[in-house]
Amino acid sequence: MASYLHDGILVYLEGLVDWDHYFHYRKGDGVDVDAERAALRGVLETCGEVCAEIEPMAREGWEKAAVLEDGEVVKPEHIRRGYEMLRDAGLVSLSVKEEHGGFELPALLSNIVLQMVSRADAGLMTIVGLQAGVAEDIQSYASDELCAQYLPGFASGEFQGAMDLTEPRAGSDLGGITTRATQEGERWFVDGEKIFITNGGAEVHLVLARDDDTFDQSKGTTRGLSLFLCPRTMPDGSRNPISIERLEHKLGIHGSPTAVVRFERAEGFLVGKKGDGFKAMLQLMNNARLGVAAQGVGIAEAALEEAVRYARERKQFGAAIADQPLMKNMLARMVLGVEGSRALLYRCCALIDRNSAIEAYLAREGDRVPDAERADLQRVLERNTVRTRLMTPLAKYLATETADTVSRMAVQVHGGLGFMAESVVGRLHLDGIITTIYEGTSEIQISFALKEIGKGALGIVFEEISADLDKLAEEPLAGLAEKVREGIARINESSVALMQDFNYALLCARPVAEMVIDVIVAAELLRQAHVRPERTDLAASWVNRRMLEVELHARRVAEGTVDRIARCERIISLVD
Repeated sequence: MASYLHDGILVYLEGLVDWDHYFHYRKGDGVDVDAERAALRGVLETCGEVCAEIEPMAREGWEKAAVLEDGEVVKPEHIRRGYEMLRDAGLVSLSVKEEHGGFELPALLSNIVLQMVSRADAGLMTIVGLQAGVAEDIQSYASDELCAQYLPGFASGEFQGAMDLTEPRAGSDLGGITTRATQEGERWFVDGEKIFITNGGAEVHLVLARDDDTFDQSKGTTRGLSLFLCPRTMPDGSRNPISIERLEHKLGIHGSPTAVVRFERAEGFLVGKKGDGFKAMLQLMNNARLGVAAQGVGIAEAALEEAVRYARERKQFGAAIADQPLMKNMLARMVLGVEGSRALLYRCCALIDRNSAIEAYLAREGDRVPDAERADLQRVLERNTVRTRLMTPLAKYLATETADTVSRMAVQVHGGLGFMAESVVGRLHLDGIITTIYEGTSEIQISFALKEIGKGALGIVFEEISADLDKLAEEPLAGLAEKVREGIARINESSVALMQDFNYALLCARPVAEMVIDVIVAAELLRQAHVRPERTDLAASWVNRRMLEVELHARRVAEGTVDRIARCERIISLVD
C-alpha cells in the first residue's frame, strides 16, 4: 500500500507554504514555527497510519449500508469502527478552536486529513467532513453560549453534525425553501421536511428555514432565511421532535446515511442574525465544496494506486501491461489528473489560510496596528478573497470530475475484472460519481466561476500567477513558464467574445473554466518543480498538454457566436 503521507503533500508542508508568515501572524512573534510545523506533520503522520488501518475494513464492508431501526440510524460496523479510530486519535473537528478543545488546524491541513480519510473510506469522510463543517459554522456565527455548549462535543467526537438544506422543491435553488421558522417570545420552532440529508441521524442539525413573519414576501428568494441549530436532544435531556423518516438507497458511499428528516415544531437556536441564514450557510457550503474536492482527490488517489499496482502485476504476452506504451500513457494521464487536482485544491486552501492568519493578527493587535499597515493588509484580504471565490468552485469541479474520470480509467486498466461487482476500482467509481453532484453539480460550479470572472476575478488571479511565473528564471522552467504566459494571453483575448451575449458566455462557461484551471494548475505545478526538481516532468507534461488545449478552447470561444445555442436546440430536437 502506497504511503498516505507522500511527496505530493510534503512539498507543501516543507517547501511551498510560508509557515513563518502564517504562524507569526496567527499566534504572534513568540511562536516556535519549527515546533508548530512538526506538530502539523505529526497530525498527518497519525492520520495516515489510522487511515491505512481503516482502508481494508472499508473495502470489505463497502456493500453494507446504514439502516433505520426504531427511528434511529444505525451505521455499519466498519463506519462505526473507523469513526471511533479517528475520534480516539483526535482527528475529528480539527478546525475547532483550542479554547473549545480543538486543534484549530489550517484549512490546508484539515482538507488533507479529509483527503486521507476519503482515500480510505469515502463514506466515512462524509460524516467526518460534515462534523467539521457544521462545527466551523457554529464557531463563526453562533453566540458564545452556543459555542461553549456544543463545540467541545464536536471536538471530542461526542457530537456529529448534519447540514439540512435540500427540500423536495429546493435543491441548489435555496429560494425554494419552505421549511418554516416561527418565533414565540425568545424561542424558535421549526416545521418542514428536508431530503438528501447526509448523516441525517446526527445529534446536531444546522437547518436553513424561512422566517414566518416574512414568509410570503420572501418566498422564492434567499432573503428571509435564518439558520438554526436544532439538537435532537435538548439541553434538559428531552427529545426534540426531529424524526428520520427514511434512508435512501444509493449507488455508492453506502456506509454514509442519507436521510429524509422531518421537523415538527422542533425547537431551534438561532445561529447568527435573523434573516442572515443564507450568508452563514454559504460559508458552510463553500467549506463543504473544498471538502468534497478533497474527497475527490482521495477517491482518485485510491483508484490510481489500485490501477498502478494491478498494471505492474498483470502479465500479457510475457510482460506486465504497465510496460506497454499505451498503458504508460494512460497511467501518466491519471497521475497528472490527481496531481493537478491536488495542486489547485492546496493553492486555494493556502490562500484561505493566509487570510485567516492576517485576520487573527488584526484582531489580536487591534489599535496597535498602524493605519497604513492595516490598510495594506485589508487590500491583501480583499484580493485573496476574490481569488478564493473563483478557485473554490474550480477546485471542486476539477477534483470531482477527475475522481470520476480516473476511477473510470482504473476500471479500464483492470479490464473485465474491473467490471465485476466485487472490484475495488468499480466501487471507487461508484463512490466518485456523487462528488460531481452534491454541494452543487459540476455545471453549477462552472456557473459560479463564470460569475466571479464576470466580476473581475480573472485579472486578480492572473496577477498572482504572473508574479509566480516571473520567479522561474532558469531552464527548463523558464521556457515552460513562457508557455503559461501565452495561455494567459489567449484567455484574456478570447474573453472579449463573452461580452457579446450573456447566453453565449453561459454556453462557453465550461471551456472558459477549464482554460483558467489549466493555467492555475500549470503555474502551481511549476512552483512545485522549483522546490522539488524531481517533479519537473509532471509540470512539463501538464504545461505541454494543457496549453495546447487552452489554445483550442480560446479559438473556439473567440470564433463562436450565440448561434451555437440554436444549433444545440436543433440537435436536441433529433431526439423527439
